[in-house]
Amino acid sequence: MANEKILIVDDDMDTLKLVGLMLQRQGYRIVVANSGPKALTMAKTEAPDLILLDVMMPEMDGFEVTRRLRSEEATANIPILMFTAKSQVEDKLSGFDAGADDYLTKPAHPAELLARVKKLLKGAHTTGNLPTAPAGPAQPRWTVGVMGAKGGVGTSTVALTLGIMLHQESREDVVIAELRPGQGTMGLELGHPALNGLGSLLAQPAQQLTPQAVEEVLVSYLAGVRLLFASFDPAEVARSTNLTALETIARYVRQSARYSVLDLGPSLQPAASKMLPLCDEILIVVDGFPQTVHMAKTLVDYLLMHGIGQGKISAVLVNRTRADIQMPWMDIQNRLGVPVATVIPPMPEIAYRAQRANKPIVLMQPRGLLASQMGKVVRAQIEKSR
Repeated sequence: MANEKILIVDDDMDTLKLVGLMLQRQGYRIVVANSGPKALTMAKTEAPDLILLDVMMPEMDGFEVTRRLRSEEATANIPILMFTAKSQVEDKLSGFDAGADDYLTKPAHPAELLARVKKLLKGAHTTGNLPTAPAGPAQPRWTVGVMGAKGGVGTSTVALTLGIMLHQESREDVVIAELRPGQGTMGLELGHPALNGLGSLLAQPAQQLTPQAVEEVLVSYLAGVRLLFASFDPAEVARSTNLTALETIARYVRQSARYSVLDLGPSLQPAASKMLPLCDEILIVVDGFPQTVHMAKTLVDYLLMHGIGQGKISAVLVNRTRADIQMPWMDIQNRLGVPVATVIPPMPEIAYRAQRANKPIVLMQPRGLLASQMGKVVRAQIEKSR
């Protein structure tokens, strides 16, 4: 029989009694709290193995309770299952953003509730058997959105390099996600043209779009680096109009790792305007030609005018030809009105070799110019994320 302790938090006495009795019959030890403040106190004094948490409560709602639990060293790693009547997608996203491990809406069949409880407890036990660092507050997520002033300036290369180097420098998990349906290029470049995790997610019914569904399609590329591939298929471009689903996927990607890099493609796609507010930093990739700089300036002005990215936007200048026939980076920075974070010099030979080998440039030349220049951006992001 089970012997784990479960803290049930709900201001409805019937729920406390019915759910508590059902779980007790399965062998679990039950403690209860009927408010958020009591839940915070009991989480510390009782040290439960799992918390079953309502959202709608007086004094303090379940979202705030979760955030506070995650910020305290003693309670940061307790699995939390939100069990609530709030069933809107926005409510679920708020729950996961706050730090919940799972979300189940009332009314639910007892068998489903029990299955969710067992799964979370099993995961907690598995993690507890592994050697880990000393317990501490959960680290905040950090997301960087990468978009191009136009197509063909190297947006995907910058996103891929940034993600790989974020892991190398921080030793933290990273997810790199192509969030542009039908316009993905990383699979082709890395030798996996048939992989299309984004397309498979967008083909699912809305109710099946969960954090677990996103986890299942993430591809482990390196230890600590996972990718969400999109296909290069014009037939799928129409799915870019499914803004709610793309925003939901972006939120779940953000929850999947300490760092996430969102490849949002060229210019301002309709979905990008929904995903950029989720980003802690926005990198705009630009080349040194006047027309591209003009397009980048228009993009920056639009974002700022609509309240997106204030103080969070910088540019990455990718030079594809000799510097003497392009605008100087200082002039570009003055024109854009945002910092140029780094300048990447031309490297056509190594880029060609990397494509032939289906390998990122930064792994072909880990001490090369690209790694050296992007290292400035990576270190700045790690510092800001702390």
